[in-house]
Amino acid sequence: MATDLPTDLAALWRSRVARNGPRPFLTYHDFGTGERVELSYATMDNWTSKTANLIQDELLADPGSRFLLAAAPHWMTAVWAIAPLLCSAVVAPWGDPARARYAVAGPEPEQLDYARACGGERYALSLLPLGRAFAEVPEGFADYVVEVRMHGDRFAPFDPPNADAPALATSSGEALTHGEVLAEAAGRVAEGARLLVPVERTSVDAEGLIDWLYAPLAAGGSVVLARGGSVAELERLAEVEKAQLTNVER
Repeated sequence: MATDLPTDLAALWRSRVARNGPRPFLTYHDFGTGERVELSYATMDNWTSKTANLIQDELLADPGSRFLLAAAPHWMTAVWAIAPLLCSAVVAPWGDPARARYAVAGPEPEQLDYARACGGERYALSLLPLGRAFAEVPEGFADYVVEVRMHGDRFAPFDPPNADAPALATSSGEALTHGEVLAEAAGRVAEGARLLVPVERTSVDAEGLIDWLYAPLAAGGSVVLARGGSVAELERLAEVEKAQLTNVER
């Protein structure tokens, strides 16, 4: 692991926001709808801070609490892959619902059904353009976009994590610590690199999150998530976004 990296993901996030505030962090492009939304480090910090306040002040999540995450790669999904870590909670992508205290799911029926097996509070992500709320909230869920708006955009954790705190649950159910996730993420991406990641060719499991989210974060880089599009369209988008196209066989 690079010696200049902080030892936990929360400290890493704060340092990257302080250094790169107005620079792009995550851009979402949908070929089907024409949507393009770009979140700077500062704007992403606004969302993660509001979400962390929801987790800490409304859910009263204890350190180590597991958040099941069942959603496709998206900027809202990325928010939920970072915010629980700021509170010393654990992100459990497609983990065991019975072991999760809370659940966050995308709008697709299979995602919602998977998350319904969690007995705790559940939030649904609309993943709609411009961060719009659901027209009809899925049964058994709160609408994340609606609920998060009432929370402040500055966050101070009651229990900040350290390098040995659990952070990311793997497919086996075991949790990698903050230090272990950083060790896995460090060096995978060149410093300051901008990646173009096709949504359909990546995943939201522990390894996928390290590849398309935590590794670019560790490198102080940025990510373009692209939904849909042929290889030729993705290559043109990579040129426009000045990004390196990944996970595509030409």
